[in-house]
Amino acid sequence: MKQFILYLILAFGLFSQTDAIGAKGKTVAKKGQTTKKASSKKKAINTSSKSKKGTKKKSGKSSKSKKRSSRSKKSVAKVATVVRTAQWQMIAQNKEQSRIKDSVQKTNLVQVSTVANEGYFASLFSSQKKASTFQTLNGTAAVFKSMSGWQDNKFYILTNELPVGTIVRITTTDFKSICAKVINALPEVGTAIQYRLNDAAAAILGVTNKTFQVSVTY
Repeated sequence: MKQFILYLILAFGLFSQTDAIGAKGKTVAKKGQTTKKASSKKKAINTSSKSKKGTKKKSGKSSKSKKRSSRSKKSVAKVATVVRTAQWQMIAQNKEQSRIKDSVQKTNLVQVSTVANEGYFASLFSSQKKASTFQTLNGTAAVFKSMSGWQDNKFYILTNELPVGTIVRITTTDFKSICAKVINALPEVGTAIQYRLNDAAAAILGVTNKTFQVSVTY
Protein backbone atom coordinates (compact mmCIF):
# COMPACT_ATOMS: atom_id res chain seq x y z
CA MET A 1 0.00 0.00 0.00
CA LYS A 2 2.77 2.39 0.88
CA GLN A 3 4.58 1.53 -2.32
CA PHE A 4 1.47 2.35 -4.37
CA ILE A 5 1.16 5.76 -2.73
CA LEU A 6 4.82 6.48 -3.50
CA TYR A 7 4.26 5.57 -7.13
CA LEU A 8 1.32 7.99 -7.34
CA ILE A 9 3.37 10.84 -5.82
CA LEU A 10 6.21 10.25 -8.31
CA ALA A 11 3.81 10.12 -11.23
CA PHE A 12 2.11 13.38 -10.17
CA GLY A 13 5.49 15.09 -9.86
CA LEU A 14 6.56 13.95 -13.30
CA PHE A 15 3.25 15.12 -14.80
CA SER A 16 3.61 18.57 -13.20
CA GLN A 17 7.19 18.87 -14.54
CA THR A 18 6.08 18.00 -18.09
CA ASP A 19 3.29 20.63 -17.85
CA ALA A 20 5.80 23.22 -16.70
CA ILE A 21 8.16 22.33 -19.55
CA GLY A 22 5.30 22.54 -22.09
CA ALA A 23 4.25 25.93 -20.72
CA LYS A 24 7.83 27.12 -20.92
CA GLY A 25 8.03 25.88 -24.53
CA LYS A 26 4.83 27.69 -25.38
CA THR A 27 6.11 30.94 -23.83
CA VAL A 28 9.40 30.54 -25.71
CA ALA A 29 7.49 29.91 -28.94
CA LYS A 30 5.32 32.94 -28.29
CA LYS A 31 8.42 35.02 -27.61
CA GLY A 32 9.97 33.75 -30.84
CA GLN A 33 6.83 34.62 -32.76
CA THR A 34 6.72 38.09 -31.20
CA THR A 35 10.40 38.63 -32.03
CA LYS A 36 9.80 37.40 -35.58
CA LYS A 37 6.83 39.78 -35.93
CA ALA A 38 8.88 42.66 -34.53
CA SER A 39 11.76 41.92 -36.91
CA SER A 40 9.35 41.65 -39.87
CA LYS A 41 7.78 44.97 -38.84
CA LYS A 42 11.23 46.56 -38.66
CA LYS A 43 12.09 45.16 -42.09
CA ALA A 44 8.82 46.50 -43.51
CA ILE A 45 9.49 49.91 -41.97
CA ASN A 46 13.04 49.90 -43.35
CA THR A 47 11.86 48.90 -46.82
CA SER A 48 9.10 51.54 -46.78
CA SER A 49 11.58 54.21 -45.67
CA LYS A 50 13.99 53.10 -48.41
CA SER A 51 11.20 53.21 -50.99
CA LYS A 52 10.23 56.67 -49.79
CA LYS A 53 13.83 57.78 -50.05
CA GLY A 54 14.01 56.30 -53.54
CA THR A 55 10.83 58.07 -54.57
CA LYS A 56 12.17 61.29 -53.08
CA LYS A 57 15.39 60.88 -55.03
CA LYS A 58 13.46 60.11 -58.21
CA SER A 59 11.16 63.06 -57.70
CA GLY A 60 14.21 65.25 -57.03
CA LYS A 61 15.80 64.00 -60.25
CA SER A 62 12.59 64.54 -62.23
CA SER A 63 12.23 68.08 -60.85
CA LYS A 64 15.86 68.78 -61.76
CA SER A 65 15.30 67.44 -65.29
CA LYS A 66 12.17 69.57 -65.62
CA LYS A 67 14.10 72.64 -64.49
CA ARG A 68 16.86 71.87 -66.98
CA SER A 69 14.36 71.38 -69.83
CA SER A 70 12.62 74.66 -68.96
CA ARG A 71 15.96 76.45 -68.86
CA SER A 72 16.97 74.96 -72.21
CA LYS A 73 13.64 76.01 -73.73
CA LYS A 74 14.08 79.54 -72.40
CA SER A 75 17.62 79.72 -73.81
CA VAL A 76 16.42 78.44 -77.20
CA ALA A 77 13.63 81.05 -77.22
CA LYS A 78 16.13 83.80 -76.38
CA VAL A 79 18.45 82.68 -79.19
CA ALA A 80 15.50 82.56 -81.63
CA THR A 81 14.43 86.11 -80.73
CA VAL A 82 18.00 87.37 -81.13
CA VAL A 83 18.29 85.71 -84.55
CA ARG A 84 14.93 87.15 -85.66
CA THR A 85 15.84 90.65 -84.58
CA ALA A 86 19.17 90.33 -86.40
CA GLN A 87 17.38 89.18 -89.55
CA TRP A 88 14.89 92.05 -89.34
CA GLN A 89 17.74 94.51 -88.89
CA MET A 90 19.54 93.09 -91.93
CA ILE A 91 16.37 93.31 -94.02
CA ALA A 92 15.78 96.89 -92.91
CA GLN A 93 19.41 97.80 -93.70
CA ASN A 94 19.19 96.20 -97.15
CA LYS A 95 15.95 98.05 -97.90
CA GLU A 96 17.49 101.33 -96.78
CA GLN A 97 20.61 100.73 -98.87
CA SER A 98 18.54 99.88 -101.96
CA ARG A 99 16.41 102.99 -101.40
CA ILE A 100 19.50 105.18 -101.11
CA LYS A 101 21.00 103.55 -104.20
CA ASP A 102 17.83 104.15 -106.21
CA SER A 103 17.64 107.76 -105.09
CA VAL A 104 21.29 108.31 -106.02
CA GLN A 105 20.76 106.68 -109.41
CA LYS A 106 17.70 108.85 -110.07
CA THR A 107 19.58 112.00 -109.04
CA ASN A 108 22.48 111.15 -111.32
CA LEU A 109 20.05 110.31 -114.11
CA VAL A 110 18.28 113.65 -113.80
CA GLN A 111 21.60 115.50 -113.87
CA VAL A 112 22.84 113.58 -116.93
CA SER A 113 19.54 113.95 -118.78
CA THR A 114 19.52 117.68 -118.10
CA VAL A 115 22.90 117.94 -119.76
CA ALA A 116 22.07 115.57 -122.61
CA ASN A 117 18.51 116.91 -123.02
CA GLU A 118 16.34 113.94 -124.08
CA GLY A 119 18.95 111.21 -123.78
CA TYR A 120 21.53 109.40 -125.85
CA PHE A 121 19.23 108.85 -128.86
CA ALA A 122 18.08 112.50 -129.12
CA SER A 123 20.62 113.37 -131.82
CA LEU A 124 19.59 110.35 -133.89
CA PHE A 125 15.95 111.36 -133.60
CA SER A 126 16.81 114.90 -134.83
CA SER A 127 18.61 113.48 -137.87
CA GLN A 128 15.53 111.35 -138.67
CA LYS A 129 13.36 114.47 -138.47
CA LYS A 130 15.34 116.19 -141.19
CA ALA A 131 14.99 113.23 -143.51
CA SER A 132 11.24 112.66 -143.27
CA THR A 133 7.99 113.72 -141.69
CA PHE A 134 6.85 112.36 -138.34
CA GLN A 135 3.73 110.61 -137.11
CA THR A 136 2.40 110.29 -133.56
CA LEU A 137 0.69 107.39 -131.83
CA ASN A 138 -1.11 107.48 -128.47
CA GLY A 139 -1.36 104.58 -126.08
CA THR A 140 -0.90 103.09 -122.63
CA ALA A 141 2.61 102.34 -121.38
CA ALA A 142 4.14 100.35 -118.53
CA VAL A 143 7.65 99.76 -117.20
CA PHE A 144 10.20 96.94 -117.44
CA LYS A 145 13.42 96.64 -115.47
CA SER A 146 16.76 97.12 -117.20
CA MET A 147 20.35 97.97 -116.30
CA SER A 148 20.58 100.44 -119.18
CA GLY A 149 19.87 104.14 -118.90
CA TRP A 150 21.05 104.75 -115.36
CA GLN A 151 24.60 105.67 -116.30
CA ASP A 152 24.75 105.75 -120.13
CA ASN A 153 21.43 107.66 -120.52
CA LYS A 154 20.21 105.13 -123.12
CA PHE A 155 16.43 104.59 -123.01
CA TYR A 156 14.59 101.70 -124.64
CA ILE A 157 11.01 100.83 -125.54
CA LEU A 158 9.12 97.62 -126.34
CA THR A 159 6.20 97.76 -128.76
CA ASN A 160 4.40 95.77 -131.46
CA GLU A 161 3.43 98.87 -133.44
CA LEU A 162 6.88 99.89 -134.71
CA PRO A 163 9.81 97.97 -136.20
CA VAL A 164 12.87 97.14 -134.10
CA GLY A 165 15.57 99.82 -134.34
CA THR A 166 13.18 102.78 -134.70
CA ILE A 167 14.11 105.89 -132.70
CA VAL A 168 11.06 107.53 -131.13
CA ARG A 169 10.23 110.45 -128.91
CA ILE A 170 8.03 109.59 -125.89
CA THR A 171 5.99 112.40 -124.36
CA THR A 172 3.86 112.18 -121.21
CA THR A 173 0.65 114.06 -120.42
CA ASP A 174 2.62 116.66 -118.45
CA PHE A 175 4.83 117.32 -121.53
CA LYS A 176 7.99 115.57 -120.35
CA SER A 177 9.80 113.81 -123.19
CA ILE A 178 12.72 111.52 -123.90
CA CYS A 179 14.07 109.74 -126.97
CA ALA A 180 14.21 105.95 -126.95
CA LYS A 181 15.02 103.05 -129.26
CA VAL A 182 12.69 100.15 -130.07
CA ILE A 183 14.59 96.99 -129.14
CA ASN A 184 11.92 94.29 -129.14
CA ALA A 185 8.23 93.47 -129.44
CA LEU A 186 5.91 93.16 -126.46
CA PRO A 187 5.70 89.67 -124.95
CA GLU A 188 2.08 90.18 -123.86
CA VAL A 189 -0.75 88.91 -126.04
CA GLY A 190 -3.38 91.33 -124.72
CA THR A 191 -4.03 94.86 -126.00
CA ALA A 192 -4.30 96.73 -122.69
CA ILE A 193 -0.66 97.92 -122.91
CA GLN A 194 0.90 99.09 -126.15
CA TYR A 195 4.34 100.19 -124.88
CA ARG A 196 6.86 99.30 -122.20
CA LEU A 197 9.68 101.65 -121.19
CA ASN A 198 12.76 100.68 -119.23
CA ASP A 199 12.71 101.86 -115.61
CA ALA A 200 15.41 104.48 -116.19
CA ALA A 201 13.21 106.17 -118.82
CA ALA A 202 10.21 106.05 -116.47
CA ALA A 203 12.32 107.61 -113.71
CA ILE A 204 13.47 110.51 -115.88
CA LEU A 205 9.87 111.09 -116.98
CA GLY A 206 8.76 111.15 -113.33
CA VAL A 207 6.33 108.25 -113.75
CA THR A 208 5.16 106.60 -110.52
CA ASN A 209 2.05 104.70 -111.69
CA LYS A 210 2.09 101.15 -113.04
CA THR A 211 0.46 102.31 -116.27
CA PHE A 212 0.38 105.78 -117.82
CA GLN A 213 -0.55 107.50 -121.07
CA VAL A 214 2.14 108.49 -123.59
CA SER A 215 2.46 109.92 -127.10
CA VAL A 216 5.01 108.18 -129.31
CA THR A 217 6.42 110.21 -132.23
CA TYR A 218 8.41 108.43 -134.94
